[in-house]
Amino acid sequence: MQLDNFITVGKVLNSFGLKGQVKVDVYLQDLSVLKTVDIFCIGDALIESKIHFLKKTKKSTWIAAIPEFKNKEQADQLKGHLIYIEKKYLPSLITDEFYYKDLRGLQIKIEGSIQKGLVNDVCNFGSGDILEVSLDDRKATIYIPFNKDNVSKVDLAHRTILLTPLKGLLV
Repeated sequence: MQLDNFITVGKVLNSFGLKGQVKVDVYLQDLSVLKTVDIFCIGDALIESKIHFLKKTKKSTWIAAIPEFKNKEQADQLKGHLIYIEKKYLPSLITDEFYYKDLRGLQIKIEGSIQKGLVNDVCNFGSGDILEVSLDDRKATIYIPFNKDNVSKVDLAHRTILLTPLKGLLV
């Protein structure tokens, strides 16, 4: 299996209790998607398994049970592993909605400038999505709010984003 067909939906934070349960940080906004998934893939080895999300403990943290993991020692081995699902389980997006994975690696073009760059990552620290961008003429990455004021066009087919950054943002 290749990761191109998968999307990251969470990360195992650590084990929980003695019966092989784990704490999982879930990245999905719509948690009902988790109930539609038959098989999850865990870690770089893409271990296939069912995951039962038992109880929500914080905003995005869940206690989960993975049938193949029966004790704390086995569950400890999963710490830090990412959890993936096949893209087919994801809901269809409406216009101007994107999955983070689809934005990473896109080429940046800046309207009215010869500057170019690349999207390294997409972050959200609580106040909205932010593009982490490397521009060709700079060593440090910059952060650009992913909103209509700064992003005029996303073209997934041509793998480009056209930026119209607010004055002073690129200083």
